[in-house]
Amino acid sequence: MPNISKNQGFLFITLSLLMVVTRGSHFSGFNALPEASWMIYMIAGTLLPSWSFAWLMSLAIGIDAYAFTFGGVSGTCFSIAYGMLIPAYFSMWMAGRLAKPYFTGNLSGFALFFGFAMAGTFVCELISSGSFYLWSGNFEPTFAEFVSREVAYAPAAFSSSAYWAVAFIVGTAIYRIYQQAKAPNAITH
Repeated sequence: MPNISKNQGFLFITLSLLMVVTRGSHFSGFNALPEASWMIYMIAGTLLPSWSFAWLMSLAIGIDAYAFTFGGVSGTCFSIAYGMLIPAYFSMWMAGRLAKPYFTGNLSGFALFFGFAMAGTFVCELISSGSFYLWSGNFEPTFAEFVSREVAYAPAAFSSSAYWAVAFIVGTAIYRIYQQAKAPNAITH
């Protein structure tokens, strides 16, 4: 890992492991946690160097290739639309980049981060679901049908993003409190 801090290295490894554990539960069989991939891209966009996007894309493709080949996942998800996951995930990455200046560790910064997460989720959902709907060959594409599918499936994407955004915000707040408490000039009682 070229030129990253110890904290960035820890975050890089943690996000990679989280993707392996939660991405469709292909490897872990662990279904209790919501899918984290979209928020992983957002967090990486906020806190990691730009090369981490390529790593995370490679990891996601590797996990999916395993799932399609050995994991018993239906090939209906793999179509020409699969390539649109790159711009979909990049939209989450960019939401993280846009949120970065506001990610200050205070309540307003956390609220803005959450807002960027939901905006990124909206764009990512439109790109990933829209492209699958239009180009997978599994549907007769009509606007009414697309809207009905979005109404059915988009809430899960938003709840997953909200879950991981809140988990990240809480984890960051706890880490910052810990860092402040161990600072040499911290007030002790």
